[in-house]
Amino acid sequence: MLRIHFTVDDATKVRVVVLGPLAELQMSFNRLQRPRTRTLFDPWRTPTADGARALSPDVGGIARYIASSSGHVDLFTLVGSTDDYAEAVDRLCRVPAGPLRHEFAFAPTVAGVRAGWIGDFAHGDRAARQRLTNALANYHAVAIKPYWSRIRALLDNERATRIDVMATHGLDAMLAGLAPALHWRSPVLEVPGYLSPNRSVGSTVTDVHLKGRGLVLAPSLFSNADPGLFIPWNDDPALLIYAVDLDAPAALRLWRRTDEPGERALAALLGATRAAALHVIADGCTTTELAHRIGISPGGASQHATVLREAGLVVSRRHRNTVRHSLTGLGTGLLNAT
Repeated sequence: MLRIHFTVDDATKVRVVVLGPLAELQMSFNRLQRPRTRTLFDPWRTPTADGARALSPDVGGIARYIASSSGHVDLFTLVGSTDDYAEAVDRLCRVPAGPLRHEFAFAPTVAGVRAGWIGDFAHGDRAARQRLTNALANYHAVAIKPYWSRIRALLDNERATRIDVMATHGLDAMLAGLAPALHWRSPVLEVPGYLSPNRSVGSTVTDVHLKGRGLVLAPSLFSNADPGLFIPWNDDPALLIYAVDLDAPAALRLWRRTDEPGERALAALLGATRAAALHVIADGCTTTELAHRIGISPGGASQHATVLREAGLVVSRRHRNTVRHSLTGLGTGLLNAT
């Protein structure tokens, strides 16, 4: 078990963020390399595995290097939170040499990989940087980009829910609501079954004292079932990544591609923008979030939400100065039927 100890200072520095597509890309390697029994990720895993096999062998080498079962390199602790994939890669390439080499040193020794070109990236080799960024971009185009708007909506909704609980009922209620994966017993956040740094699971308790640096909570779609704690190389807050719940209806919406026949039919029925709005609202959102996710003005988002609401597909609830939208049963049925 991991026990994270909070001070009063730490409690004032708790935040909830969405790390972005590079973090989800890295964690998706685990899902791809170590499939369990049939899961809700199968509709993603099958086309992604097929697509990845057509890519350069560099992709497989990177997957084994940064997401091995015996150790891993945490690119997201070097990059931080960003919704833009290109910006994330640019940040990665600008990480100072010291922190970069320190993080890459956590990679396990894998025959033909550790001593090869990937490790050279941490030492500033330009050819290695080009190979790594090209391979990541190719994998991103297959595994993350086709689904990112929906993944982002799912993660944004989780973040908004946690922030709303914290604002309305306080930090205690928000942390307590993370159960069963996490247990909050003020002033300690417990992570049962935590995989310790020596890679063994047992009854040993690992205590981490934040000492005023604070904690960032990051929901993730592709993370493993067990939450993971990451301590950045600088004085930034500690990072705790936990998996969001994914049920069958959400998975059905999540893994659809816009070029599928059902999606084209929905766009023809409602219009492309309104169909996109219906998908975003499926995971719950405010008018501002809806506008941001489909790339239109807040006024335009409000008009589309109004049309969908008048058609009986959406319900909108006002809380103070914010209007939050969700699907009705009819809206869910229409979305799942396409």
